[in-house]
Amino acid sequence: MAVDIHDTFGAGFIGGMVTAILYGITTLQVQTYLYYVYYPKDTNGLKVLVAFIWVIDTLHVSLMCHALYYYLVSNFGDPNNLGTGVWSLFTSLGLNLCMAVLVQTYFAFRISHLTRSNIRWWLTSFIMVFVVAHFAFGLETVILMFIKKDFSALSQITLYAATPFAITAVLSDVLIAASLCVLLHGNRSPIIETNALVNTLIVYAINRCLLTSVVAVAEVIAFSINPGSLWFIAIDFVIGKLYANSLLASLNSRSALRGRNHTHDEGTSFRVNTINLTGLQSSSDRDSTGGTQSKTTASTISARARVKPVPGGDIDQLETGNLGEV
Repeated sequence: MAVDIHDTFGAGFIGGMVTAILYGITTLQVQTYLYYVYYPKDTNGLKVLVAFIWVIDTLHVSLMCHALYYYLVSNFGDPNNLGTGVWSLFTSLGLNLCMAVLVQTYFAFRISHLTRSNIRWWLTSFIMVFVVAHFAFGLETVILMFIKKDFSALSQITLYAATPFAITAVLSDVLIAASLCVLLHGNRSPIIETNALVNTLIVYAINRCLLTSVVAVAEVIAFSINPGSLWFIAIDFVIGKLYANSLLASLNSRSALRGRNHTHDEGTSFRVNTINLTGLQSSSDRDSTGGTQSKTTASTISARARVKPVPGGDIDQLETGNLGEV
């Protein structure tokens, strides 16, 4: 069977080059290397997670390079091997799946720490249902690719594996971003600096969701339209790096946010690594105590707000007493 080199390995080569650039960003540019330089006091669990993500990312790049070498060098011009998937190609898809699920799980559990106790369990569980479904359908897709092997036969798994895989990936990202936006929006207060920080974190959450979701949708569209080409694999090469960079950018953004120092008219210095809003009350408490107490709270908040650094990424910027729980 004739193989269109442009739509198959040409696409894979392009995806590989983009992936190599993103891997360089993950490894050096304000990501893995600088994370360990600037955040040596983070918890050991967080450091292990970052290291594990980097190891998986490195293995993915190695397998991607092996697959490209297999097709473009070792079996160049051999139609018998160019039409079938090599083990390293399909394994690299599985590694990307693991990276995506790890990052989604991290954000899901950070959300649980921001949510009040009476809804924490069901909100986190609801998000994790879609994350687990994302992993299950992704694993099914990779296994079926190993079974089918031939690129021409991959169209058979579109309906019951690849499409649900993409849908659950997008839904997981959307739920995580929406939860973060709602929780962070609940931390708005009369303090201008706090509102500016909350708005920044909301934009970060939306951007993370939007980028990975658009790429996931593009991947399933490419696979559905022409599963015989490798454009969907070229896109999948990239999506794992986006998840890895979203996690590392979330952690490393603390340094930039911390640099936004604001001094209140009473001499209170606000460093936006983490703001503990113990002087604020929840919305239900404000409603029950009436408008007088709300005015008193607003007038004294600048004196009662205090700064306390907490490791764990940009969604931990607001560690709160009452208001931080929604």
